[in-house]
Amino acid sequence: MKSAKIRLSEEEQLLVCNGDWILTKNRVLDAVSLFLADLQAEQSRWLRDQAPGLPPSILTIPAKVSKGEQYLGLPYRILDYPRIFSSADIFAVRTFFWWGHYFNVTLQLAGHWKKQTEASLIAALADIKEENLYICTGTDPWQHHFTDDYYQPVRTLNSAEWEKIILEQAFIKLSCRQELSDWEQMGERLLADFGRLIRLTRYTG
Repeated sequence: MKSAKIRLSEEEQLLVCNGDWILTKNRVLDAVSLFLADLQAEQSRWLRDQAPGLPPSILTIPAKVSKGEQYLGLPYRILDYPRIFSSADIFAVRTFFWWGHYFNVTLQLAGHWKKQTEASLIAALADIKEENLYICTGTDPWQHHFTDDYYQPVRTLNSAEWEKIILEQAFIKLSCRQELSDWEQMGERLLADFGRLIRLTRYTG
């Protein structure tokens, strides 16, 4: 039997002989997880102070930080808060860190919660266009990356196109993103995105 062989490029050989970059990556991901936990505490305070009309049932499930290594081959971290996920009904705000790409914050609605917010979203089109938000036009609610065939800038849609998406899609996902730069301001920016999305629901008046 011939011995098995591994063929590595020069770059790959240099990396496999150096463990420091893996340790650095692990430290960064641990820092991101702690950052998301702190962000969730800020989100909770924001909801208490800025969104008193939010139904209590939305906040009964504790926040969750998830992690993985293979979203399209790259590590990620996810904060879900609020998070109501059932087979039919979804009300969630998802903050997603994707290594090498960006953070994004997404309001996801389906079932009962979608029905309850459709009218306010349709009426808010002009304001949403000013917020530089994107809406999902794909069919898979569990993809998180921005591509032209999956997300469209809301500012490019007219009122008829917007209403059709809101009423006819089985779910709504509205997203904004922050590039991986200026980490000193990232918490404030993501909290502002969280607030912008929550305010689009009718529950905050």
